[in-house]
Amino acid sequence: MLDTICEFAVKEAERNGATEAEAYAMTNRESEVVIENNDVKQAKSHTTGGLGIRIFVNHRLGFSYANTLTHESIKRSVIRALKVASASPEDKFNVLPWTLNKNIRRPKLFDENAVSFTVTDCTAVASEMLRAAKSIDDRVSVDSGNFTNSFMNHSIYNSNGVRHNEKITSFFWSILGMAIDGNDVSNFDIQSDGCHMLVDVKVSASGETLARNTLRSLGAKKIESFKGEMILNPSAVSELLLDTITHSINSDSVQKKTSAFQGKIGQIVSTHLLTIEDDPTDAKSLAAASFDREGVPHGLTNIITEGILNKFLYNTYTAGKDRVESTGNAAGGPNSPPVVSSTNLVISPGSSDLDTLISEIDRGIVLNRFSGNVNPINGEFSGVVKGGHYILNGEISFPVREVMIAGNVFDALANLTGISRERKSFSDSVLPHIRIENIAFIGQ
Repeated sequence: MLDTICEFAVKEAERNGATEAEAYAMTNRESEVVIENNDVKQAKSHTTGGLGIRIFVNHRLGFSYANTLTHESIKRSVIRALKVASASPEDKFNVLPWTLNKNIRRPKLFDENAVSFTVTDCTAVASEMLRAAKSIDDRVSVDSGNFTNSFMNHSIYNSNGVRHNEKITSFFWSILGMAIDGNDVSNFDIQSDGCHMLVDVKVSASGETLARNTLRSLGAKKIESFKGEMILNPSAVSELLLDTITHSINSDSVQKKTSAFQGKIGQIVSTHLLTIEDDPTDAKSLAAASFDREGVPHGLTNIITEGILNKFLYNTYTAGKDRVESTGNAAGGPNSPPVVSSTNLVISPGSSDLDTLISEIDRGIVLNRFSGNVNPINGEFSGVVKGGHYILNGEISFPVREVMIAGNVFDALANLTGISRERKSFSDSVLPHIRIENIAFIGQ
């Protein structure tokens, strides 16, 4: 149905004078159960859908969004898009992709069992996650959480021969809480995970990990300021490093001269330990799909290899400016024109396990989470260590509290001394533990 609607929209745009036209439509049926204050509180289900029509009239861009998938609504959207195009400036890079002569990789992202998953089923799974956290120790308190099941169908059709349709099912869950022992309250911890197949839903592990992390944070002590090494847990890697890296490798940022990696293709941007790829073809990732927002087939992009910057991420527009091919990183939904974004950033595993990385530190801190500010343009960061543990002579000694850190992400990449074999998958990344030296810890 969606592909037929998209075809109608493109033909209507061409009939009314569009030089090129693209229609992207999506429907999503979602069920969600919410956890609040140690109890399952709310269950809801809804379906959304819409179609975005992007047209070019002699390289002048027009865009409009229809939130109902009827012929009359689409016709009105086409007329609106044409009016916008008539008032827009001409830009020779405003073009749509053509059919590419390569096979499209289709990871297994659809599970028929997930389609029939009900709100009642969601409630049962959310309750299981809550029980798993609470059963470890009665000092564990769950503040919030959720379990979501979705069935998404998306199609793209353009006047240059691009035609793709795909169905994707997914499950996502998260749980946030703390441990309370009298007047001693731990830092918050949050655990999240997701998958496409019902058989891979493992919520108990997330609840149990939350409980153990918060219990380990009880009895936190203040420390004096010092300079040493830090180990970022995967969550802290995401919070402290990832936004700056993704901004720096985005071709739109590079072309707008806001990327610190501008002009550094082929140069060293980190120690040799760091290798990063963007891999939307990995079926374990919630960001996985067969094609991007413009219908360009997805593939693996080598971004940084052993510390050397290889490539930026492109959509069709930014690729045209740099006279390169799109990397398939057009992103967004039907309600706006596509932008450039990473999909599933994967940091390759290192050669050491986490215990070995810790054993090699004389004095330092393990960060479970980071709470603070990071400037993605210049890399400056400052904030508070959350769920941190003090390392002395290669061993974890005790949890810490009221410790701050400040520094620069690009300096941190230059001071990267270790990457773990263990990794954790997030909705948009696969991240290991990362060790960094020359970090100033500010105690109270």
